[in-house]
Amino acid sequence: MSIRRIFAVAICIGTILPLSACSGHTGVQALERQSTPSDVLPTGIDLPDTFDRESLRLLTTHEQVQYFVASSPDSSEGCIIIVPPGADPQWFSGCSDMGATDVIVTASTTPGNKSASLVRDDADTRTLESEGWTRIHGNILIASK
Repeated sequence: MSIRRIFAVAICIGTILPLSACSGHTGVQALERQSTPSDVLPTGIDLPDTFDRESLRLLTTHEQVQYFVASSPDSSEGCIIIVPPGADPQWFSGCSDMGATDVIVTASTTPGNKSASLVRDDADTRTLESEGWTRIHGNILIASK
């Protein structure tokens, strides 16, 4: 095999490997869709500046609890916002790096002892589910009661 072919193969492998390493983690596709009227937080919830309000998306409502996703202004962090029904002031949230792990962030609150995890679109959650977590949406798992 000639030196040119070996060099060409090395370049191809060097280009393909990084792409395949990234392909296992796609993030949260909902952050890329157009905003709809349902993507608005209920009144009375004041988010800190760590959230990009324009990225806010409602992922699901489960047992009257709303589960929102958002990203930081530079899209380096993913955030989950959990909003109980009615005038319940016990909403909670959490943010973390959008790194390469399946679980982006787990947020919890002690009043009511509630927890929810935001996971990537392609997350393998079998271990969490075997530990009692329940998938209520492609990107949301909640702790069993």
